[in-house]
Amino acid sequence: MPPTIALMKEFARDVARTVGQWGTSRRFLLSGLATCTLLSMGACESVITRLSLQAAYKPQTHKSVQMQGAQRLWAGDMNFHISPPDDPKRIRRTLRESVDLLSKSGLDFVFVTPQIPARFWDSADQFERVRREWSSIQQTMSSMSDKLPLIMVGAEYVDDKNGSATIVGVDIPKALNEVSREDLKTNPTAFINLLWMRGALVYLNTPLATPLKAPVDSHQRYNSVDRSWKPMTKPSAGYPKDILAINNVYDGMEAYSVPLSVWRDQYVQGDPVASVGAVMSRLDLEIIRKKRRLIPIGGSDSRSSLIRPTIYIAAPERTPEALRQGLTQGRVCVRSPLPCGLRVFADDQPVAAGVGDHIVAQQHIDIRWEGGEGELFRNAESVGTFEGRTLQPTSRSECHIYRLVVDGGYSAPFYVNCPALAPARP
Repeated sequence: MPPTIALMKEFARDVARTVGQWGTSRRFLLSGLATCTLLSMGACESVITRLSLQAAYKPQTHKSVQMQGAQRLWAGDMNFHISPPDDPKRIRRTLRESVDLLSKSGLDFVFVTPQIPARFWDSADQFERVRREWSSIQQTMSSMSDKLPLIMVGAEYVDDKNGSATIVGVDIPKALNEVSREDLKTNPTAFINLLWMRGALVYLNTPLATPLKAPVDSHQRYNSVDRSWKPMTKPSAGYPKDILAINNVYDGMEAYSVPLSVWRDQYVQGDPVASVGAVMSRLDLEIIRKKRRLIPIGGSDSRSSLIRPTIYIAAPERTPEALRQGLTQGRVCVRSPLPCGLRVFADDQPVAAGVGDHIVAQQHIDIRWEGGEGELFRNAESVGTFEGRTLQPTSRSECHIYRLVVDGGYSAPFYVNCPALAPARP
């Protein structure tokens, strides 16, 4: 006779307690998920949520990181889902529960990114839904309490076959009022190009997350589904025009994704930073190839009770304008705040530069940071590990892209002698 719902939920709590006592090793993950064959879907999702919460990296507070001048460090998340407009079947909390979660999160800012299906203009109903619901969510979020994080509304543009991108920093309903559905059907690149020209910032989500073979997976299938950006992992000319438009203008990549870090990296590969390390190296190489700045971002892909600070932005104040400028200038760290406190001195000059800056140095740069041993990367390759400081030789004829990894966190690049690099977007 099948177990009762109450018994199944009690069994789920027992599994979760075991995980809490023994740690989130792959062995206990397998044990916990195996029990899901005996549980209702709701109880199974409860086990999975508890496993995720136990395993997700918990960074130290950003408030102790010393910044330069008027800059302050703000902690946030760039992939947070709310229903509506998101599909309620995929979001395991109400709007009120989402607001309560944000109020207790300790975040300074959050980008709400409901999903927009790729080529939504092909359907009249979908087109009107996006115009209506994005306007509604903007009004709802702007009316929220000042006690919440600064909430900014963007979108996750999703093509299940080819990948997804985060779009922030633009009024989507206003842009849609400037173009008709027929215009978009005639010119599929118009939506992306219009948003970009209106100031949108576009980031490729989980760009290298190709499938892994694993005995188990979460209900969101972070291992078995190919979530990569296909124009990057399977280059060809045969992609939809809107996807190719994104591929031409994107501003950066989602380097740190909490669920990928937990389910794909930690549980399956045994390395919780496998994905972030790979994406950061690819970011360096793409900067060199494209000769323009690209910025890493972080997201929790929060759909239930899991929320973490995933990205830190240096800005003088917590406003949409200041945070946007911090993003475009690359004053960013992901996963942990400590790398954002690095200081770079050129040729013994007394004034320090920081993350995101372009530095001109004749002979050497002196890089310093707090937090103990850190690993320095130059042009996607490790230079070595150092205890809080390193002196690196320079040449005016050689452009180098540097990054620091310390305390499990990754800085965005800073640039040394790179005059040909395109300036940051305004």
